[in-house]
Amino acid sequence: MKNLLLSTVALTMGFAVSGGGTSFAADDDSFGLEEIVVTARKRTESLQDVPISISVVSEAMLKQRGISVLSEITTIMPNVTSTGGGQGQNVFSIRGLSTTSNNPGFESGIGLYIDEVYVGKSFAFDTALLGAESIEVLRGPQGTLFGRNTIGGVINLHTKKPGNELEAEVDATYGNYDLIQVRGQLSGPIVEDKVSAMITGMIKKRDGYLTDHVTDAQYNNEDSYAMRGKVLFTPSEKMEITLSADYYQDDNIDGITDVRGGALAGVDGTPLEDRSIGTNFSSFGHRENFGLSGNLVWAADNFEITSITSYRSMETDSLLDQDFTVLDFSFTGRKEKLKQFSQEVRLASNTGDNFSYLLGLYYFHSDLDALTTANLGTDAMNALLGAPLPAETVFASADVKGEAYAIFGSFNYDLSESLTFTGGLRYSYEDKDIVYEQSLSAGAFVMPLAGIAVPIAPLNDNVSDGAFSGNVSLNYQINEDASVYATFSRGFKAGGFNATVLGFTPDQLRFEKETVNQYEIGFKSSLLDNRVRLNAAAFYMDYSDKQEQLVNGAIFTVGNAASATSKGFEVELSALPHPKLEVFANLGYLDTTYDAFPGCDFDAFGGPVDCTGNRLQTAPEVSASFGGRFEQPVADGINLVLSGDLTYEDDSFISATNNPAFIKQSGTYVNGRIGVESADGGWSVAFWGKNIFNVTREELSFDFLGTQYVYQTNPQTYGIEVRFKL
Repeated sequence: MKNLLLSTVALTMGFAVSGGGTSFAADDDSFGLEEIVVTARKRTESLQDVPISISVVSEAMLKQRGISVLSEITTIMPNVTSTGGGQGQNVFSIRGLSTTSNNPGFESGIGLYIDEVYVGKSFAFDTALLGAESIEVLRGPQGTLFGRNTIGGVINLHTKKPGNELEAEVDATYGNYDLIQVRGQLSGPIVEDKVSAMITGMIKKRDGYLTDHVTDAQYNNEDSYAMRGKVLFTPSEKMEITLSADYYQDDNIDGITDVRGGALAGVDGTPLEDRSIGTNFSSFGHRENFGLSGNLVWAADNFEITSITSYRSMETDSLLDQDFTVLDFSFTGRKEKLKQFSQEVRLASNTGDNFSYLLGLYYFHSDLDALTTANLGTDAMNALLGAPLPAETVFASADVKGEAYAIFGSFNYDLSESLTFTGGLRYSYEDKDIVYEQSLSAGAFVMPLAGIAVPIAPLNDNVSDGAFSGNVSLNYQINEDASVYATFSRGFKAGGFNATVLGFTPDQLRFEKETVNQYEIGFKSSLLDNRVRLNAAAFYMDYSDKQEQLVNGAIFTVGNAASATSKGFEVELSALPHPKLEVFANLGYLDTTYDAFPGCDFDAFGGPVDCTGNRLQTAPEVSASFGGRFEQPVADGINLVLSGDLTYEDDSFISATNNPAFIKQSGTYVNGRIGVESADGGWSVAFWGKNIFNVTREELSFDFLGTQYVYQTNPQTYGIEVRFKL
């Protein structure tokens, strides 16, 4: 199978990230790339008409590449990355902005929206892409129309709606590491032209990429299932109501790393390449997400009203061995449950005139309960003090409640047939309250002495932020196939709280808001009778009061310690040189700098470290990908399909100190696929491989109490997929 997959890659390349399919007639002179439709400005538009740097992945591409979780799309998007220790630990980065803290009071600067509903916790981002129709990634601050926590960008996921035709689809995948995945979908009318419904489901199981030779446990595994249901009501030609419900659950044990060196290296006993560790602890992980939403659209003659009401709950619960050895040294726990409610109402004019507008109101309420646990075991006590003292444990609990309000508006005005001016403004106000408490196990005295944790009586704090965000842009249509644009946008992210383990009693728990100004120019084109699509953008981002993770003794907190800049560009090319062949190439470049970041860490003598001039965390300088897809009839009604892609990501630093011992290593990966399918799309069989050459790199590394640990990228995987569609 490996040789077959390697041949696949040698013959072809995967199809375009900004593609989504081809369109051609029997005459080979009549073919071209399909138009890509996006909703980046809360209305349906062509990708080429929107003055924003956007990458789009279609449903077809998700299927062709076997993408089943959100983090996998980042490998084929320039200046978009993910880093972490598994689905529940992944950190997404857009143009160098990332969220690098497990602090429950610290929210992501990248917003995930599922069917226009905001998902409030980053641990819930990387779940199953069930029923996905398209994924749009908008780079840069999107505060005007999306609002809170979108200072770095937006991931906009759309799922399919039920239709008036009966449709059924099922696919099954089997692969190495005993991967089993089964997905199904059923959609159709209940009352013709009035009510239709859809249900989708998925179950996925896979052994871990890291095994425990002492307990026989499987780590960094897959054990999940998900369901999504939708009902679409169309009581009249002018009204549409969509009711949705979704549920996801996994018992993946994420975040388990291997010993690379240092104090406990002699205890580990197995090399990194064996992907094996031995522990004395029964680690576990669990995540649940549940959501309900109602979307009402009423279209009048000259305007359209949209109402989106949603409720979501997100939960994570894990307890992990932290020393990753057979010693009773340390374990950590994380338990969070978030409940959120949101309501958005929009009024939008119909398009077609030289002036269009969109106005809206937004409300958001959240309630978070969090418990963070950290333990020093008996072996740690013996190592620190040379005496067999009992273990010590700290429990940090936080109850965080928040409310957000916003009013926003945007308009487009055609100054001429070729020149369009766009402006938008949003005022947002957020109010958050916290009740925090920290307690220690009975008799604990080492943790306070070491500056790891101290008892903290119930402590209340509040952060309230109000700010304007917005954008202005000019878009010039050079001709019907090409345009250029220039955009200024401003974003802000509200403050939050240090709601994790603390080694001192703070005067306050809060940190303040951060802001960014972005300047972007871009070029979009459809060339050679729409057989080539070339889009490019260059940007400069200036951050003020940037929220960053700081080292305070033996623990980490978040503060407004930094100002920073990020500049660079993205280029995305899609081409259809022949009706049977589609190719793509993408390139991203980043130059990021902390312009001012004093006191980011402490040196060996307890003195402050200045990170001014260093590169931002998890911000690779270069990211690139290219590939293609080739389709050839081999029998009556049967096509051979070959596809493959190559992706590259430069190295990046894990911490602001830019310590060269702790980096996300650079790597080049090759994926491939070969299969046959019916010409009408009714069935397909395909062999696939990911990381075909089994490239291994350190994705995440860190030091904990004198031992260095590393999380390695996924190994070579391969398998077979069978799909049927009615």
